[in-house]
Amino acid sequence: MAVGVIGVEGAPVRAPVRWSAVAAGAGAVLVAALVGGALVVRAAPPPLSSRLRVHEYFVSHHDAALNQSVLIHGVAGLALAALVAALWRMFAESAWAGVARRVLLVAGSVAAAASFFQLWVVLNIEHHIEHEVGVRRTDALFDALNRACAVKLVALAVAVAAATWLLSKSPGFRRSVARVGYVAVPVLLLAALALVAKGPAFRTLVWLWVPTAVVWAGATAASIAGGGQSTL
Repeated sequence: MAVGVIGVEGAPVRAPVRWSAVAAGAGAVLVAALVGGALVVRAAPPPLSSRLRVHEYFVSHHDAALNQSVLIHGVAGLALAALVAALWRMFAESAWAGVARRVLLVAGSVAAAASFFQLWVVLNIEHHIEHEVGVRRTDALFDALNRACAVKLVALAVAVAAATWLLSKSPGFRRSVARVGYVAVPVLLLAALALVAKGPAFRTLVWLWVPTAVVWAGATAASIAGGGQSTL
């Protein structure tokens, strides 16, 4: 089913079926990768944990941590890139969407690139642990992993805001999708802050980004897949 967007004069313009299908499929894959990755291994130590605690975690769980990273950073990064590209193409015929489309593409690309960088960091941690390098190197890589995640979440928040604005202007999308998106933006920004700030209150915020991204991607994919069944 094609998904409608608004043309220059306000008349509905049909987005190609293939791009709406790609967007819905990519959103579903993103949800599956994030949920699957979250279930692979217990949570890593909070950011700014002691070097010894970080090192001991990866010594005990380095294989599982790599499997998790393949899902959460690799597969999810590819799915995010596909989702962003598909949304960008869906609104190609809408002149009013120009700035929002560019913001979506740039921010989404940065988020996906940061995700791939995280996978590279975890691959380095795996190699490092297997060769019995000291705790200082593990801690440095873990810090790079968290800082890359902070960049990713800020970029993802911007991409979600742009995508939500675009979808909110289009017929056939549920109002609930816009509400989910606008709630997700501050949550993602707070999670990014929690990755670089100290304090027990921030530790809980760090882990909120995964369920937040899951809910947003799932709602977006479902709305696109069922485009036209409900109106704004």
